[in-house]
Amino acid sequence: MVIKTKSYFKAKELAVIGIFATVTAVLAQIAIPIPFSPAPISFGMVGVYMTAILLKPKHAVYAQVCYLLLGAVGLPVFGNFRGGVGALIGPTGGYLLTYPLMAWIVSMSLNSMISRQLELINKKVWIFIKAGLSMLVAHTVLYAGGTAWLSISINITFISALTIAVYPFIVLDILKIVFCIAAVIPFRAYMLSLNILLLDTIPTVNNENK
Repeated sequence: MVIKTKSYFKAKELAVIGIFATVTAVLAQIAIPIPFSPAPISFGMVGVYMTAILLKPKHAVYAQVCYLLLGAVGLPVFGNFRGGVGALIGPTGGYLLTYPLMAWIVSMSLNSMISRQLELINKKVWIFIKAGLSMLVAHTVLYAGGTAWLSISINITFISALTIAVYPFIVLDILKIVFCIAAVIPFRAYMLSLNILLLDTIPTVNNENK
């Protein structure tokens, strides 16, 4: 007797996870080093937020885990075409390691079943508000986790690490968040209208039984 088992991911899901891991890798190469900080100006987190906005939580997390694994095995997917385990355990590795958690926070806020059910009954403006708030929370996680690791790695105080690796980037990071809200959220709505995104189906309410 042959027992058929259901695979954890379908081929289409694996393809989507791989595509968004690649998108993150491509955007991560837009990295501008600055002389007074070990952390460059990076657009990799834009890839994280695009992943979270367009994928359901499970897929968003796995896309970012896939991105980190590609880098860990030596592929040059991190900023400035870096790769290897050393990039993850180095001074700025803490920022990279928060990517899956950041993706989960934003995707849960937007694409979980409960969130999407509420999206149907609330005004459209709430999706922009939820997106902005969830990305601010995710960015706080990025700052906290990455800065704590940086301070330990180079043996400086947490406040000193904030001074060189967070404060100079706040304005630009806000602009990145605004871009994702203004550009990616409307694109998400368009993709939903075409029924292209691999999000869970929202159950409809049968009004005849009321």
